[in-house]
Amino acid sequence: MTKHTDSFPCMGNTANIVVIGDQQLLRKARLRLVDLENKWSRFIDTSEISLINNSDGKEMYVSADTVTLVRYLVDAQARTHGLFDPSLLPALIGLGYGVSRVDSSMKSDIAPNAQWAIPLSETRIDSASGAVRLPSGATLDPGGLGKGLAADIVATELLERGAAGACVSVGGDIRCVGTGPINGTWPIPVGSPFESSAILSTATVTDGAIATSSLGAKTWMVGSTKMHHVLSPKTGMPLQSAPEQVVQSTVIGAEAVWAEVFSTVVLVDGVVEGFRQVEAAGLAALAVFANGKSLESSRWKEYTQ
Repeated sequence: MTKHTDSFPCMGNTANIVVIGDQQLLRKARLRLVDLENKWSRFIDTSEISLINNSDGKEMYVSADTVTLVRYLVDAQARTHGLFDPSLLPALIGLGYGVSRVDSSMKSDIAPNAQWAIPLSETRIDSASGAVRLPSGATLDPGGLGKGLAADIVATELLERGAAGACVSVGGDIRCVGTGPINGTWPIPVGSPFESSAILSTATVTDGAIATSSLGAKTWMVGSTKMHHVLSPKTGMPLQSAPEQVVQSTVIGAEAVWAEVFSTVVLVDGVVEGFRQVEAAGLAALAVFANGKSLESSRWKEYTQ
């Protein structure tokens, strides 16, 4: 079967799709990603996430896709003991990231009394009706998790639609399924956070996912201070730069959604706790520090030899 590719702006990043099979599947994949962005973007005032973020504890009715997204967001906060915290949106907006980096006319809209770092364990979800109710004051930022989940959903649906293989990347969150173009596999290069043309490692993925998170992925200036989008759940401030700070982490696993979650955990809490959680989840990780050094988790070489 023939390989077909497509690339386009999506979710504030770039989506890249590779399909082994019918070229018409590329169009279906693009439309599906656009559909998910329209439901999940915090920068679209009519999105279901924006409606939830303005609900102030009231029950909202949303699509099955958004119910799935909310379940993952709530589970991710609980599973990582708050190291991955999707409730930090008010802090992020307060630091100046309330406006889309790709379209300044698009802004995040949240309830006036929204607060950051709210436990989501009291969130109520009814899958049958599509009802979602957050705790009062809570908001959700799909962020990287939304990108990873979108890649998982679209890649899986491409296989169900008849593709022999597919690889869907949304801003560095990548899900590969089925037969790949190189001996049936999908080789995925991991770039350096310091030199755009440098490749640190190449992972070989068969049916799985890889996600990379970086402190330099989203930056902006507040006066003379450079900000980035990865916040400490304890302080609500961007992680501070230090020689031992992880500036980029890459995680390999079965699903892009969880690879993204745990790549953020490694950034937020470092390699000791981060790698402990990665190992417990059966994943593999590569961390790069501000001083240029790198460290692999015990399973990383399973994917790179």
